Amino acid sequence: MEDLGAVSSVFAVVSLAVQLGSNIQKLVDFWDSVKEAPAEVEQIKTELRVLGSLVSSIAKDSQQKSGANDVSYQCLAACTASIGKLERLSRDLDNGLNGNGIRRKWTCLKKALKEKQLASFWAEIERAKSMLIMYQCLRNG
Repeated sequence: MEDLGAVSSVFAVVSLAVQLGSNIQKLVDFWDSVKEAPAEVEQIKTELRVLGSLVSSIAKDSQQKSGANDVSYQCLAACTASIGKLERLSRDLDNGLNGNGIRRKWTCLKKALKEKQLASFWAEIERAKSMLIMYQCLRNG
């Protein structure tokens, strides 16, 4: 029965990691679609890709080592909350631009994106990344 619990735990972590990875990729795709963007958008995409790599690493680690644990699931769940906030912000921006028939150029996006929202975007990326890095440090000793 204990083996069933371990398998179930690994499945839960891997399933959440796959979902989170897919959501991160959607965010990267959104920012990829922004034309004439400054270097800051490239930094956002890079950070999101790093975050995706960390999520993938946790999923692989859960499968290969001693299995998943509650900490790995909680870290991924916290990241899911941060990524959810980023998805809502991106969706709102996308709807605002597409609703007006405007091409997704940085100048148009800048009008829709307030400085405070961009800072919030960065904070959520950093929060998610920090959570996963702390997990990796804990897991690897």
